[in-house]
Amino acid sequence: MKQYNRIMLGEHGMYIKKCLEHNYIGANFLKDVDLNETPFSKEEVWRQQMIKKYLELHPDKSVQTARNCIGFLWTVCFGLKIGDIVLASNGNGGYHVGEITGNYFYQSGEELSHRRTVTWKNIVIPRRAMSQKLQNSTGSIGTCCNITKYAVELEALINGTVPSIVATQEQAIKEESYKERSLHRLLANNLQKRSILSKTIFHESSNRIDQAQKWVHPDMVGVEFNEFQESATRSLLKATETKEYVNLYSYELKRTIDNDHQLKEYFFQALSNSSWANYGYLVAFEINEDIMEEMERLNRSFGIGIIKLSPYQDDTTILFPARKNELDYYTIDKLCRINQDFKDFITKTIKVITAQTDILEDVKGGLQRFCDKGFASDDEIIPYCNENHIPC
Repeated sequence: MKQYNRIMLGEHGMYIKKCLEHNYIGANFLKDVDLNETPFSKEEVWRQQMIKKYLELHPDKSVQTARNCIGFLWTVCFGLKIGDIVLASNGNGGYHVGEITGNYFYQSGEELSHRRTVTWKNIVIPRRAMSQKLQNSTGSIGTCCNITKYAVELEALINGTVPSIVATQEQAIKEESYKERSLHRLLANNLQKRSILSKTIFHESSNRIDQAQKWVHPDMVGVEFNEFQESATRSLLKATETKEYVNLYSYELKRTIDNDHQLKEYFFQALSNSSWANYGYLVAFEINEDIMEEMERLNRSFGIGIIKLSPYQDDTTILFPARKNELDYYTIDKLCRINQDFKDFITKTIKVITAQTDILEDVKGGLQRFCDKGFASDDEIIPYCNENHIPC
């Protein structure tokens, strides 16, 4: 299936002229490293190696920044396939349209050293001609963002037949929309690639069910173990600073956050449901950028992070990071008493924390099998989204 991506060729499209003249797109993360020298057949292994290299070259940057940069680099160099369409911003409210025609190559000494050959079409799409939702998506932060869910509108814009096509597309989305819980596997897949194991908490299975329980149960929980290469270091950390060895996460998922009223309701629901965890997040698939300023204020005041979820890891964005808190054992105890899913998650996590080195991997494997499953490869994502009517 053909993919559509918006790409930034330098800040404010500063390299667009050269790219148009010489028929390429490119990226400059790790610009002095020839990526041909590192095998890229296994995406996750490649990402880990590149993240490590990025942090060695930029010790002042965070792991999250490294993950984002390497994610964009992967998409531009290897994720985009021949035949995919890219929209490149010219920095003046327009997007040049190109088709990927070649595989990755390295151009040493150039600013955009990591390149793909493209054939530019004689088309510039004005931003004002796009629907509001497409404008919001193309305006998202990052080097590259997937906008394939607007394929019908994009083809209409390319062919000059927009209004009726856009109306048909939006009507189709309204008629057959996706369920909130179908987003759980997408989030689990994204978290898994960030070394966070996650589990859906089925609130309907609790032994106390009433309307107030939606302010107690998290939709999903997650655990992250701080790993070190040496087993001796891991053992020391577990023995002396257990709370530094493990981080617990709480996630409240929503399909859309469209207005200030929804934001307030969902944010404080996430705040209530996440009081027990080290980190609490509100996650939504669609977010109205007009309320971004209020999101920032709430995040700064209360510490709940906000994630804009996409089917694709590179396009999933932590808009505002969560602030770390101490664990609330009273709420953990309450959740363990009323919900078996949560109790089992905590029990299996404790087994990993307390496991001896010789059985650690087996115990962790048990936790992994208990947790939500992601996708074996990105090729499984689009069929899943189509089956569940999720725009992708």
